Amino acid sequence: MSENNVHPRKTFGKRRSLRLPGHDYRESRPYHITWGTYERRNLLMSSELAISVIEILKQEIGRTPADLYAYCIMPDHVHVLLAPRDNQDVIRTIQAVKSRTTHTYWELGGTGKLWQRGFYDHILRQHEDIQQVARYILANPVRAGLAEDIVSYPYSGSLVFDKEDL
Repeated sequence: MSENNVHPRKTFGKRRSLRLPGHDYRESRPYHITWGTYERRNLLMSSELAISVIEILKQEIGRTPADLYAYCIMPDHVHVLLAPRDNQDVIRTIQAVKSRTTHTYWELGGTGKLWQRGFYDHILRQHEDIQQVARYILANPVRAGLAEDIVSYPYSGSLVFDKEDL
């Protein structure tokens, strides 16, 4: 351990911001956002909770507003591909989804934390094809062995694209 009681390999503190310094998260650009369940537990195996996460996500996207290109609820994490509109803040949208879904989790009998702190984001660059990224997100359950194809997985979708066309 070093002088300040931080592991020698650890280069950041527990409260390090995961956000890109100086970036305005209201920019109308596509963001691939991922967040996990607390301690990566398979809490989203419950279809009732997974469906609630989707419903709340859609409600918050409608309220924000934003374009929801893809979403995928995995047993221990969530992927979302969205682009805010009308100067809306992506960070606030995800925080609202996480807060509301935590309350639903408790209403369904869950205890303690549902989500890990924060979320990870990737701001798509101009050369990245949004349909290709959406397809990648929707294929997560196939790669994990949870579905035969992207169409058959019940906890993924898009409000922009038709899954069959991706």
